[in-house]
Amino acid sequence: MPDRRPLLRDLIQTFLADYLRLVEPDSARQMWLEGIHFPRSGKLAEPEERELFQHGVVAEVPSRRGQIITVVVAVEIEPPAPEEIPQRLGGYLMDLGLRYGEPVLLSVVHLRGGCPGIRLESGVLAELCGIELVRVYYTCFGVEEARAEMFLERQEPLAWLFASLMRPRTRSPAEHRRACLEKIAGAPLEEEHREILRRGAEAFLAEVG
Repeated sequence: MPDRRPLLRDLIQTFLADYLRLVEPDSARQMWLEGIHFPRSGKLAEPEERELFQHGVVAEVPSRRGQIITVVVAVEIEPPAPEEIPQRLGGYLMDLGLRYGEPVLLSVVHLRGGCPGIRLESGVLAELCGIELVRVYYTCFGVEEARAEMFLERQEPLAWLFASLMRPRTRSPAEHRRACLEKIAGAPLEEEHREILRRGAEAFLAEVG
């Protein structure tokens, strides 16, 4: 099975405003989503740059209070050991050269495995002699076993793309494929964006089916 992380990463970046409305709705309401910017930091060392930028999304989004929020979305095939996730996210923050106190919104997308759906998680980033010093909070999205029907009911086109990665509960695989592609075909999108979503959904549906 091909590694679908680069494809999903590109789709999340293209429709990042949709992603934030889906996965981080409370934060998204406080952001100016029309001002999303994708930096290419020269601070990153080559190995970290490959991992972070090829399998994840880094963006800067202005808030309605005038702050700049760094958004990091890591795309994983399967969840690693629980203690590895905060360490990995902490490493990304260090690689990005963020200063203490700068607002950061972290999320992890797991294509397979893990708890289904969207939930807030946290993990210890640093401790001393068994005493917790720093804890990192992030949103975790377990895609495969989430409810496809619920995502097809959302208004964000990216939600229908995510539905194509999920196993249907109330439809047959053929009905599910038709529902996903019909939603994308009827969306009020620019043709280029519609085609990007269609190609992505077809690739994912071929594997799920």
